[in-house]
Amino acid sequence: MLSSAPSAASVKPWLVIAAIAFAAYQFVPASQRPVGPVSSVLANASPRDRAKVAGVYGALADLIERDGGRLIPTTAVWRAIYADSLRLAAGGTGLVGKYPGLDKAIEQTLAEHYPLDTLPIDPELAKKIATGCRAVEKQSE
Repeated sequence: MLSSAPSAASVKPWLVIAAIAFAAYQFVPASQRPVGPVSSVLANASPRDRAKVAGVYGALADLIERDGGRLIPTTAVWRAIYADSLRLAAGGTGLVGKYPGLDKAIEQTLAEHYPLDTLPIDPELAKKIATGCRAVEKQSE
């Protein structure tokens, strides 16, 4: 007569394999978010909110990288586009005001990559602005 219950001999190797896999997993370093002011403010944010912030700044980085100073000639024009983009992307969502200090943390991160002065945007400065946006994106993930 065949029994539907597994025998001790057939369960034991799987138990041992599972225990070894679990033990090995303990030595795999956990992926860590980049450390910075944005990641600190978003430490307790939901994955969905993090993804929204990361998406906005990833898109802004793509925009300025592709433009390279052709249609966005100065940092003053960039700031206007940036402000409008934030109003369009975050306005009407639950993100506005949800994470106190996020605006300052983002500005601090961006200021590490490009000056706040009004300057003409050339491909080099466009790359710096994009790098700042990517830093916000990475800290938000």
